[in-house]
Amino acid sequence: MDFTAETNTSFIKQKIGDLEKMTDQDNPYTRIVFSDKFYEARSWLKNEYHKLGLLVSTDDAGNLIGLLKSKIETHKVVIIGSHIDTVPSGGRYDGIAGVVAALCVVKYIKENDINLPFNLAVYDYLGEELNDWSISCIGTRGMIGALNEDILSRSNSSGNILKDEIDKIGGNSKSLTKPFSMIKNIVACLELHIEQGKVLEKRKIDIGIVRSIPSISRFSVVVNGQAGHSGTILMDQRADALVTSSEIITFVNKLALRLSKESNQHFVSTIGKINVHPNAAAIIPGKVEMTIDLRASSKSSRDQYIKELEKRINIINQNGPCKIEMKNIAFAPYVEMDKELVKLFKESSDYLGFSNIIMDSGAGHDTAHLSRVAPASMIFVPCKDGLSHCPEEYAEISDISKGTAVLFQMVEKLAILNQNKSSFIR
Repeated sequence: MDFTAETNTSFIKQKIGDLEKMTDQDNPYTRIVFSDKFYEARSWLKNEYHKLGLLVSTDDAGNLIGLLKSKIETHKVVIIGSHIDTVPSGGRYDGIAGVVAALCVVKYIKENDINLPFNLAVYDYLGEELNDWSISCIGTRGMIGALNEDILSRSNSSGNILKDEIDKIGGNSKSLTKPFSMIKNIVACLELHIEQGKVLEKRKIDIGIVRSIPSISRFSVVVNGQAGHSGTILMDQRADALVTSSEIITFVNKLALRLSKESNQHFVSTIGKINVHPNAAAIIPGKVEMTIDLRASSKSSRDQYIKELEKRINIINQNGPCKIEMKNIAFAPYVEMDKELVKLFKESSDYLGFSNIIMDSGAGHDTAHLSRVAPASMIFVPCKDGLSHCPEEYAEISDISKGTAVLFQMVEKLAILNQNKSSFIR
């Protein structure tokens, strides 16, 4: 039986259904990295690897790997997969679809005794989603040596240190400040993901082939005022940290709106996390902590945004009653996908008769980090109303199945290309 979209729907539906049950009961589809539910999902995935006859391991960055070894002696590897951790109350298909698709591809290869000229590795990348340590893509950052001691030593709100959590899950945090030696053996890194936008659904297109992923910058902003009694301190005598924060929030939105119109490329900025202290009705806020998320495909627009934001904060500091501190806590550069892999993804989609477009990603992905050191590319499948990172996130199994068929076709193409080659890497 040929590998087709139709023949894989039941397997994909079942495995996604298994994972969606592993969630915080009060918050549907919540499986935060290093949580009990995350460990439960990791155990489930290990079992799935074992059922497929894969060699199971955890690398130094805490990524869970299921390895299908080639029948020939080789160190070359093609990586497929995504992640099983989620944001709070949103993660039924985000990441999960890519992991399940990878399992489906390996299942077919095993059942049909297909010989590959390279090893095929299914990856569950550790901690792709932004978390309580204010860092995303922990596993892939670790693979490329982008986790410095400052990041590894961060504590979350419960006082847990990131490097301790990585070690607990089976990693080795002491080896994450330089790229893994196995990178030189990577033939290709391939990832399937839901789009998390409306382009494919609106245009009724089956497959989005990603050509670029924007830079992501995150800034911590702390506004220090003075807490006090809300009934006794007069309005002109206050140092209200929340009022000052509102100036920043309004400015950030206006600035992002302007630059998004001026730039011909992707540009968005969001303040999605705010902590107010002491957060009581009868007390003037004395301190506010915010996180600014900036995503841009244009370096000049990013630089302009940071320049104007810093200038505005300096003005508020000089003229207002509160003091503001801003620092950069995370950065991932703009990257382009491997052009040859993009071409092969298009050929694979065309061969299967699926409509497709070349497009840019608005979200960050593990593939972005891997693309800095190895050939990498990814595809999108539609999701309903473009919704993601919320309980309403939904993708049709039939659409995921089409993407899975494209993923298999890519592995097959790479196998043919590598049959008489030592490496696909140019």
